[in-house]
Amino acid sequence: MMQFLFGLSLTRCIHFSMGLTFALVLSGCGAKPESAKGGNTVAFVSNNPAEFWTICEAGAQAAAKEEGVTLVFKRPQDSSAAGQKTIIEDLLAKGVKAISVSVISPENQTEFLNTVAKKVPLLCVDNDASKSNRLAYLGTANLQAGRSVGELVKEALPNGGKVAIFVGQMDPANAKERRQGVIDVLEGLAESKILRDCPDNKKYGKYEIIGTYTDGTDQKKAKDNAADVLSKNSAVDDLAMVGLWAYNPPAILSAAKDANRVGKVKIIGFDEQDVTLDGIREGSIVGTVVQQPYQFGFQSVKIMAKLAKDPQGFKAPPGGLIDVAHKVIKKANVDEFQAELKKTLGK
Repeated sequence: MMQFLFGLSLTRCIHFSMGLTFALVLSGCGAKPESAKGGNTVAFVSNNPAEFWTICEAGAQAAAKEEGVTLVFKRPQDSSAAGQKTIIEDLLAKGVKAISVSVISPENQTEFLNTVAKKVPLLCVDNDASKSNRLAYLGTANLQAGRSVGELVKEALPNGGKVAIFVGQMDPANAKERRQGVIDVLEGLAESKILRDCPDNKKYGKYEIIGTYTDGTDQKKAKDNAADVLSKNSAVDDLAMVGLWAYNPPAILSAAKDANRVGKVKIIGFDEQDVTLDGIREGSIVGTVVQQPYQFGFQSVKIMAKLAKDPQGFKAPPGGLIDVAHKVIKKANVDEFQAELKKTLGK
């Protein structure tokens, strides 16, 4: 199993984009794995059961094997904060030594996460709860990733047009930040710094955001949302449909096929589901912005393993942020990317 999602282009022992932090956190890259010691169990809790987390779990298991720790990987089936809370409470009762969590609702879960952080070391991965007492956030810089999505929209509709945005929920930080990044680029802002009020049904530069459609991670609802937008905008030629969570681009594409609008509507995605990558290859999807879920799992378990063996074994980087770089996938590089992905997952 390869250690890195983009291992063919990265140096073997660089796991973090911050080299000095890496040296402090993971001294001895490539060292012989330690054998498991009593109670050295760490846990990873995702925010939903999506395929995205299969890639993350592969990286997490690889790191657990290297470090000689036991990993428990959990995916809330109902994608609710309450369900995630129950899972975490159960893990604490079983005595795990550290927890990584992709937070579902930061504002509503911060108090609970603070109680968790008092008991075990806590990392946020993929979705942050920046006001909590987590040790660090490891994941994509979502404002910047959103900007890359915005650039794909501009490439697809250089003269402007209507833009519909689709996402599971708007509570998670990644949803808010990705949407913000898209709009900042469409409005012509040179950089994205903070979240701001960007209402729907408003023009930003040459582009009108006609709606932000949530589905509660219900994939049928995601397709229904896309079908509704296509129906209401059947006469609109310059229409872009942006899916910000992994299952959204396939849902949009399916609705576009049903409406005979493939190639007429511009579909821009996020993450690397096979349907999305195949759509890019055949020209029905403009492009997608991918994260490094394998690295989310690999790096977070590396850190938790250190903490399980030595609570002082991790020094958080400045601001507590560990950026795992994103990548833009278009027709020119989709074959290479998909081949690397399959090799990483042993397919």
